[in-house]
Amino acid sequence: MECNVNKRNINMDIAEKTAMEVELVVEKSISNDSLTINENTSVAPVIIEELDESAISSMDMDINEFVEAKALQIKEVGDVIPNYSTFSPLYNSNKDVIDVEDQETALTADEEDRLTKQFLNGELTFSEYSSRMDQDIDQETIENDTSRRTIEFDRVTVPKIVEQKSYKVNNVRQKKRKRVLPPVLQGLMGEANLRFAKGEVDLAAQICMEIIRQVPSAPEPFQTLAMIYENDQPEKSLQFALIAAHLSPKDADQWIRLANLSLESGDIKQAITCYSKAIQASPKDISLYETRAQLQEQNGDKKAYLRGYTRLIHQLETEDGEYIIKYAKMLTKRYMQEDNNEQALEAVETIFTKCPDLITLEEVNIMTELLITLKQFQRCLDILLKYTNIQIQYKKTKEREKEITNEQAKSEKKEESSNAKRKATFPLRSQNSDEIESCDVPDNVVVDLKAKFLITLIELDYIPLAEKLLPKFYMRENPEISGDLFLDVAETLMGKKEFQLAMVLLDPLVKSSNFSLAAVWLRHAECWVGCDNLDKAIESYEAVRKLSPQHLGARLALAKLYKKSEQYDKAIKVLYQDPESDITLDSDVLYQRTLLLFKVGRYEEYFSSGMLLFSRHCVNIRRKVELNALARATGVRQRLDSLQLRRLSCGEKFEDENAPTFNANVRPSEKNEFLLFLQMCKQAYKLRKYGFLQRLCFTALTSKRFKTRNSHIIFLCLVSCIHNKDSFYGYNIVREFVRVCQRSNTWNLLNIIIQRAEDLRHNRFIMRLLGRDVFSYLHIMHANNCLVSGTYKYALNGYMSLFKVSPSALLALLIGVTQLQMACQKMSAKKNQLVIQALAFFKKYMQLRGKEGQQESYYNVARAFHQIGLLPSAIHFYKLVLKEDPGDLVKQHANLLDLRKEAAFNLHLIYLQSENHLLARMYLENYITI
Repeated sequence: MECNVNKRNINMDIAEKTAMEVELVVEKSISNDSLTINENTSVAPVIIEELDESAISSMDMDINEFVEAKALQIKEVGDVIPNYSTFSPLYNSNKDVIDVEDQETALTADEEDRLTKQFLNGELTFSEYSSRMDQDIDQETIENDTSRRTIEFDRVTVPKIVEQKSYKVNNVRQKKRKRVLPPVLQGLMGEANLRFAKGEVDLAAQICMEIIRQVPSAPEPFQTLAMIYENDQPEKSLQFALIAAHLSPKDADQWIRLANLSLESGDIKQAITCYSKAIQASPKDISLYETRAQLQEQNGDKKAYLRGYTRLIHQLETEDGEYIIKYAKMLTKRYMQEDNNEQALEAVETIFTKCPDLITLEEVNIMTELLITLKQFQRCLDILLKYTNIQIQYKKTKEREKEITNEQAKSEKKEESSNAKRKATFPLRSQNSDEIESCDVPDNVVVDLKAKFLITLIELDYIPLAEKLLPKFYMRENPEISGDLFLDVAETLMGKKEFQLAMVLLDPLVKSSNFSLAAVWLRHAECWVGCDNLDKAIESYEAVRKLSPQHLGARLALAKLYKKSEQYDKAIKVLYQDPESDITLDSDVLYQRTLLLFKVGRYEEYFSSGMLLFSRHCVNIRRKVELNALARATGVRQRLDSLQLRRLSCGEKFEDENAPTFNANVRPSEKNEFLLFLQMCKQAYKLRKYGFLQRLCFTALTSKRFKTRNSHIIFLCLVSCIHNKDSFYGYNIVREFVRVCQRSNTWNLLNIIIQRAEDLRHNRFIMRLLGRDVFSYLHIMHANNCLVSGTYKYALNGYMSLFKVSPSALLALLIGVTQLQMACQKMSAKKNQLVIQALAFFKKYMQLRGKEGQQESYYNVARAFHQIGLLPSAIHFYKLVLKEDPGDLVKQHANLLDLRKEAAFNLHLIYLQSENHLLARMYLENYITI
């Protein structure tokens, strides 16, 4: 429809148009997550004309011209905040740099819609909603950092605060949302308020929803919705009120009201967020900070509590000095309690920067204490000189005055050149860079600052100056009152290795009644150690031990002194810890005591102490049957799981009851502890404690700390089984060795276990491995099993097959022995042939054995003749054994390899059998005399 309009018609009030009777058609329920409005009517929709402002602004205002009005029809609303990316340019926002106070966002319409729906549905708290709408910008942190950047601290002077006018967040230029309703919708907003006043609540809510659809960043419709639901649905009303406040955040009173409503509903976190918004709107309202801090402390958020007060002291100006001092000192105390000295110094520096006229000696004392803790000693000296009557004289002050005078005289002739020369030759230096010549500390200086001045001089290496001031300090001050200051100065002197000077301050303390404490005695003992007076140091350490029996550091130091003076028993007594009465045991103390027990030869206590030390990371083996779960070449975790299952199957707990508790000390190191384990294994072997050796080795298999040394420990377990004659568990271990590494040493270990085996498990194992090689040690072991079990034909077949492939002296000997065993059977046929063949192989054996093994070959041949009853031949070869030179190798290992004693004993048996007692006695006396 087209019509001619004049200026008056164009600028007519939209509210007059909408004052007619308006009834909306809602054919179905309109739902937007937490908001649902139902209306059932059948009235035709009303058309409301909307003027395009962009067209109005660009049109020629001649009366003959006209524009076409567009009709706006209120339609069904599907979302609270629909996508408005296709809106007319009337609602497009201009680009601008982000303003922190206005809380501008760079979110798209869809993202804002999604966040708002999630908040209304209860999926997001208001704190999360606010932070995400603000692009996760922590406004408090930003403003705090902005304020901090305006403060630069000089070491002596106090500069002015320079406020920044603008601040860019991450240098991001973002869009600024228009939050003012255009004139077209202002009338519609007025209509909504009018309907609400008349009691037409649903219609008013529907109009607000339409306004939100078109301008979702305007706060007015949300405010009206909050009033609409205030009585019936207070929670929903609070949600809309929070959104409205978020869209118009500069009203602090509004945020305080919302915070109170949040507290009434029990939402402390939301109330804290509201107070934070109120602080952003009114950053210098101290009551807001205090209320929020109380809520934060009630909510357990200590960091936010401190951060809020930190922001407050940066926001306050010089005229608020009383509050600055109050809160800065409170922050300093809290930070010092948390050992956060850097933040504590920053808080107290605010006092010196903003309130230089209100500084008292209390603030100076706190400031210097923090500077000393942070090792800023030169700055501490400057503070003391500025705020106290302490005076110092620099050595180079007079010389500098002469230099400056000479330079000024020269500058009269050539000013420019002399200035340049003075800058190059005599660069200006501050007094801080000159060496101190003397100093004066008046009596009216408080004792705390006197002590801090002494500490500063000592730390700056002015020991002679401090030494001159020390008598005046400890003679005029009472150690019963200022003992802590005495101790601080003494510890500083000890840090500079001035033990004699420190002793002057510590002696009055240990004699006093208030400060004769364990810590003071400990420093006293350390001073005597520094003075190389061990006797005095031992006395002081004994005093520490009496005053504080649980002080492990003092006990270690005392034991070290006893050890140095070779009083080992006293050192062991000092280091004793009772696992039943002591709450926690120190592993390092236990380790040192174990080493001392070994040194003095108290091996039973040594083993017990070592096992107690290993119990930190090892499982105690309760019964020998549990070794079956550990004797596997698997990982530590698998062994522990297997052991746990075994104990659970028996109805036992995996952990030991009343097991001692150790502290978190990482000492001794893994290497030192493993060396102790090896030392204990060697000592157990030397003392022939093979049962304990086996228990110790299998216990180490459960250690997670020794998991990188798994193969070493498994081998020690096998050795312990061999020495303890435990073939059952030894076979379980050596079987895995053979599977992994088939070498001669491994076969020898298997053979040793088999010789002592009490079962036949190894036969099946050997049979499974046969057939892989033509010749191997495994075939020899199989033939040996046949020989031992009496199946001589199988043994002879195996030996002969191997002998044909690779002849050796051992195989020839075994063949001869097998044939002799067959010849000695009652039912054997062709005995003569078997004996002849056996002797032939014995001869072959002697040839293959060579000259180096003649004593051995003579002895074995003599044993063969002795077995079949050819005694003259046996006597002949036994005598050859006695006459033969055994060789160098046999002489070096005579107790293992020399066979003369065995040959003489067998000769003695032969002569006894023939009743020749004289010869029998002669061989015994000549060769077997003990």
